[in-house]
Amino acid sequence: MLSLLWLLPLTAQDYAGRWKGAIELPGTKLELAIDLSQKDGKWIGDMDIPLQQIKDMALAELTLEGNALKFKLPEVPGNASFSGNFKNNASLLEGDFTQMGQTFAMRLEKEDEVAKREAKARQDKAIATLLQLADSLRQKQQVPGIGIGIIQDGKIALAGGVGQRDAEKNLPVTAQTLFAIGSSSKAFTAMGLGLLVDDGKLEWDKPVIQYMPDFQLYDEFATKEMTAVDLVTHQSGLPRHDLMWYGSSFSRQEIYNRLRFLPPNKSFRSAWQYQNLMYMTAGVLIERLSGKSWEEFTRERIFKPLGMANSIFSVKEAPKTAETALPYRKDGDKAARIPNREIAAIGPAGSIHSNVNDMLKWVQMHLDAGKVNGQAFIGADVINKMHHPHKVIESSESPEFPEFSARSYGLGWFVYNRGDMKVVQHGGNIDGFSAYVYMLPKQQIGMVFLTNRDGTGLPGVLANYATDLLLDKPYTDWYTKAFGDESKKKDEEKDEESKKKKPVPGTTPSHALKDYAGKYEHPGYGIMEVKMVGDSLHMAFNSFDATLRHWHYDVFNAFIPELESDVLVTFYNNKDGVIEKLSAPLEPSMPEDIVLTKLPPDLLNDDKYIASISGAYELESATCTVEKKGAKLYVTLVGQPPYELTPYRDNEFKLKDLNGFSLVFYFENGTEKANACEFHQPNGVFKATRK
Repeated sequence: MLSLLWLLPLTAQDYAGRWKGAIELPGTKLELAIDLSQKDGKWIGDMDIPLQQIKDMALAELTLEGNALKFKLPEVPGNASFSGNFKNNASLLEGDFTQMGQTFAMRLEKEDEVAKREAKARQDKAIATLLQLADSLRQKQQVPGIGIGIIQDGKIALAGGVGQRDAEKNLPVTAQTLFAIGSSSKAFTAMGLGLLVDDGKLEWDKPVIQYMPDFQLYDEFATKEMTAVDLVTHQSGLPRHDLMWYGSSFSRQEIYNRLRFLPPNKSFRSAWQYQNLMYMTAGVLIERLSGKSWEEFTRERIFKPLGMANSIFSVKEAPKTAETALPYRKDGDKAARIPNREIAAIGPAGSIHSNVNDMLKWVQMHLDAGKVNGQAFIGADVINKMHHPHKVIESSESPEFPEFSARSYGLGWFVYNRGDMKVVQHGGNIDGFSAYVYMLPKQQIGMVFLTNRDGTGLPGVLANYATDLLLDKPYTDWYTKAFGDESKKKDEEKDEESKKKKPVPGTTPSHALKDYAGKYEHPGYGIMEVKMVGDSLHMAFNSFDATLRHWHYDVFNAFIPELESDVLVTFYNNKDGVIEKLSAPLEPSMPEDIVLTKLPPDLLNDDKYIASISGAYELESATCTVEKKGAKLYVTLVGQPPYELTPYRDNEFKLKDLNGFSLVFYFENGTEKANACEFHQPNGVFKATRK
């Protein structure tokens, strides 16, 4: 009787389901999977090819007669088709795959339901282990909370968190908790460019200046040749120059206008240098081509179609009912609360706030090669271009991580190999927050780690642990590899502290402290103000305010808490013995400090003051006249052309284009109007009195 069971006919259920296998190509196997099901009495199906990022490609002219299966692939060139038979009681499908007149063996096995359950059990165990590990390590690293999301094979394996979004109130992190994602925003800006390429409004390799004629960099060649790809692959030749925008009040347009004054430290396309300003410029390009702000475009063209309903561009936009993580910074052995920082002006480089639930939708779209719920969101070619290495990052190999290849940069993504696995990832770091988005496209795994502590490498460490746990790889102590031995690290920090430069002892400033006070300007970086506060000098730059303490000679040191750094400011005299400029290492990778020129006192441009010095003066029986014509001030001597006066220092103006000539005004006996002036010139000093 038992033998008669083999004679029972197979049902539709035996053929329906997921079949996984490969096409036997010369020298390799192309892995794929097909899904078969019945709808209204007809067979339908689709195919996935992970290596080619093909997802849910429809099977056309599908027929299943007896145990024979046939279908065509009209989306694949070369009249691609398959013809084969089910075998071994419908547990095996074998046949021929034909394309461009060539035939290759294709073999698939039905996904085993038991194997599914076993895989789910392994996944659950891996997730539980990861959560325990994350909670332990976050406490070790003074990270208040971590939002964690994992997708595997198109399904959410984890969406939750550990720790607190608000440490003081002990409020937990959940999948809904909003975090700033910092530079993980860059991929959204690159995607915005891709959408414009899909729209036919942008060409990747066409010079930006053809779309934005006012685009101008310091380097003329870079200005003419910079393309959209260059903007988002960090090869502009510019170093970061972050302090020209960080903490400043400049608008996005003002920053864009000042790019021309920022010197490069490398030639165009010669090296990879991480850079935020070019991503901001990519955002401006999106605005020009779309007619919408970068924020509006990203919300309408990315957030909305993907269902990222909770993602915003500033914590100020968050509804009162939203779960928002508070920002923290490591302070010794604890995490200290810090203020939220708004970076709207540089937004396209890093201003997005999101949560685990929303970010998993973003990740899934990338893993699905540009599809959302089976529908095309963007062309697979754009996703391939974003994930493709465009610029190799020199010296990015590490002896501590020999299994990792050198890194390259795609469009908004870092790309490298870990063994035989391709990794596509990007981190983000801004005041009080660190984020990490990580994908293994071939393995169909995606991860998101969102934290409310800045400057921590823990998300990347957790991504490596999660990879090992999900793929059942041998244990590796990624924490020690990344952070080293804590006791040795403290000794190394003490050693580094002892090697720091020391000031030259016994020196004093060359001027009274008040002489250093004033406003100093760089056309790119803006104004730094040095002012007397009581008996001390203070430096105010962007949103930073710090005491200037004498270091040696005319060098002063300012410690800026927000930067956790000392800044040495050097002042310079001109030949008159007047402080005329200062320099500071505002961009450490530049060979020289950034130089700011001292501005004349504001008083010298005041209309009331100009009126008080205007008039006729008698100079050795001749008359000279000081008067304003239009927006400029002139002095005219009888028989000579008028000379333009440019503000210099207290009550003193220089005669423009006359080296060594200046005019000083005197207010004797407290008069409201100047009653005398002196011409200072190389051959002497000549006094004139008011008529």
